Amino acid sequence: MEEWRRRSVLATGAALSIGTGLASVGAEASEVDVDELPDPDRDPGPDGDWPSHRGGPGHARYIPDGHEFDGGELEAEWSVEGAGTGAGSVAVADDTVYTSTDDGVLALNATDGTVRWENTDTEAGTPSVAGESVYLSGSEVVALDRSDGTVRWESEFDPEEEIAWQTVAYGGVYAVVDGTLYALEPDDGSVRWAKDSITAAPHGDEEDEYEFVTAPAAANGVIYSVTGAGPIALEPETGAEVWQKGTYVGSHISTTYATSAAIAYDGASYEEWPLYDAQTGEPATMASGTREIAFGEEIYVGGGTDYGYSGGSIHGDEYDWNLDMTYTYGQAVVSGDTVYAYFYLDGYNYGGREYDEDLVALNKYDGSEKWVLSRDDAPVGHVRAISGETIYVDHDGDLVALREGIAEDGEQSADDEDGEQDDQSADGEEDDQSDQPADGEEGERNDQSTDGGEDDQPAEGEGDGGNGDRPDDGTEAENDEDDYAGEGENGGAESDDGGNEAVDDGTDDGGTEAVDNGTDDGGTEASDDGGTESDGDAAIDDGESDENGTDDGERGSDDDAVADNGDEDSGADGTPGFTTGAGLLGGALGLEWLRRRADPDERIDPDE
Repeated sequence: MEEWRRRSVLATGAALSIGTGLASVGAEASEVDVDELPDPDRDPGPDGDWPSHRGGPGHARYIPDGHEFDGGELEAEWSVEGAGTGAGSVAVADDTVYTSTDDGVLALNATDGTVRWENTDTEAGTPSVAGESVYLSGSEVVALDRSDGTVRWESEFDPEEEIAWQTVAYGGVYAVVDGTLYALEPDDGSVRWAKDSITAAPHGDEEDEYEFVTAPAAANGVIYSVTGAGPIALEPETGAEVWQKGTYVGSHISTTYATSAAIAYDGASYEEWPLYDAQTGEPATMASGTREIAFGEEIYVGGGTDYGYSGGSIHGDEYDWNLDMTYTYGQAVVSGDTVYAYFYLDGYNYGGREYDEDLVALNKYDGSEKWVLSRDDAPVGHVRAISGETIYVDHDGDLVALREGIAEDGEQSADDEDGEQDDQSADGEEDDQSDQPADGEEGERNDQSTDGGEDDQPAEGEGDGGNGDRPDDGTEAENDEDDYAGEGENGGAESDDGGNEAVDDGTDDGGTEAVDNGTDDGGTEASDDGGTESDGDAAIDDGESDENGTDDGERGSDDDAVADNGDEDSGADGTPGFTTGAGLLGGALGLEWLRRRADPDERIDPDE
């Protein structure tokens, strides 16, 4: 048995000196609670579509009742240079987008992309928003003040390896550091409890000590993780064990995902994603994908393999589909009844369906196509977040907010029934989607189409060679390119920009309309394409750093933390460029998109 998967009893408790120390596990006061867990009625909080990296505390890239987008109406509302370049690099909450860059951490106005504040001293990613803080991980766990980006507290673990991510739920901050699972107090970072190993006999042999090997996830009133002995569920307040299931665990895994229906982790082999029943820990199904999985209450979607792209039922076999395409990858988001993924081809496609550099919407029940939006027609890319009526994508290293119905005359689309102007709050406002069925609700599947479903469920493509899409570093890549989930990432919170589109007050010089929210001074956008990271959508391997901190972990610590709430649109030195407008119509990139629309056959150079 590999030494990394077990820990000597003599070594336990060594480095638990931070904060208030180690709290005892299994206190009598918690026994009743443990007996009642897992409980799907216990909301982990915080609320919103995307309050944390990968969506929420479960990190499953799942929105129960998300907005149903019309791909033909999507256009770029704004973009920010060098932001959002990791699969877990974005969180959205209260009309603010929190994201990591090579220079630090940014808070953006979700409506128009202007900078609320920038902290250039913090090298961390995977933001999670709760209360008055935004929490991130890298070499340490850090809490920033949401109002100005100043540091509220930072851990002092001094770990040997980067911290893949933190999970904020049930009034605590949870992270695995060098094999130990810590529960930290959100106000000051002190240690509530810590477990450095468990004792188990996963294969029926003698008991041994096994350390924690995956970053945690939260759902159903418990904290989920995986040890060298298999998946485990723990009570949040004390760390008391709720259940633990013994199984073989591969040496490369690093992340856990959870919803009320299931938990998952990157499995023992290159393409396996075992899912377990979230209530009992019993095996549910096996998904396939070389990129991070996405799943809700009943349907999972893999990230694509060399031989197809598939999805199906978590429990039972009612739904099972596979798209007939080879060497095509893309990390998905399951929102309502729709799967959104940015597909790219990394090899030769031997199948009957082909996507390459396309943002695609699929019916989650049968894989049938709803719409396709090509890179030739809009600045699409790996999906970083979906919140309200906005899809945030990484387009050539820039974070782009896509919204529907930016009318040519500068007026808002019919989606904004009141015709509210720029002051309309962004993503945070709930769309009129309450009638859209949640992922787990049977019977109300508005989109469950049967037409096209049969044609879109071909057998696996027959391809040969060419696997090189899996991230190189074995840690969850925060660079989406290799958004393979088994590799750590440092990289979102609930987005309030959904649908609050800025109204256009005028037209820009090139004859195109610019959306003026009154906050942008120059409105010019830098067209920096470097370092796009492949979101969970297995991205093309452009050398982007892996989501597990490779990208985030290298964040430079520029100047002092900037609490620039006033200079939101400032183009001052050190402030990322941004552009507001209908379809990036401010600056050179907007002109380039106009040129490409005039000549759709000409593919834009990634370096332009």
